[in-house]
Amino acid sequence: MIDSDALLRHLQKLGMEEEPLIGGNQYTLSQIRMAERIVQDIQYDLEKASRKPKLSRRRAFIVILEELYFDVSEYPNELTLENIHRRASLRFEYMNRNIKVFTTPTEVHPKDPCTYYEDNTHGKARYRVALEHLVNGSSRYFQVTGAEASLGILFEEIKLC
Repeated sequence: MIDSDALLRHLQKLGMEEEPLIGGNQYTLSQIRMAERIVQDIQYDLEKASRKPKLSRRRAFIVILEELYFDVSEYPNELTLENIHRRASLRFEYMNRNIKVFTTPTEVHPKDPCTYYEDNTHGKARYRVALEHLVNGSSRYFQVTGAEASLGILFEEIKLC
C-alpha cells in the first residue's frame, strides 16, 4: 500500500503534465487537483482520528467507570483505580499528572453523588463541573450510549440536590 505523502507527490507530478494518464485513463487538471484535495482531507481525518482526546484524569476515569458500571448500583469490591487508570490511558491523554488525589472509584465518581457530597459543597461543585464538561462533549468521549445517557441523567440530578 502506498502512503498518502507519496500519493500526493505523484498527483502533484501528474498535475504538471499536459495530458495526465492514470491506469490508461486520461484526466483533466481539475480532476487531479480534486484528487489531491481528497487525499489531503483523508490524511487530515486519519491523523485526527488517531489522536487521543485530552481529558483530566478524573474525567477520563469517570468515562471509564460510567461505561463499565452505569447499570449497577455499586462498584465491585475488587475494583481498583489502577484497573481504571490502565483502561483510561488507552483511550485518553491526561491533561494533568496528579494521581494522588483520589484513592477509590467512589471518590472519583460516586454512585450516589447527592448523598456522598451531602456535607461537602465544594467537592460537589467540582464534581458537577467535571460532569458538565463530559455531558456537553459526550459524543467525543463515550463509546457506550447507555453510559452517555446515564451520565446526563446523573448530571441533572446533581444540579438539583
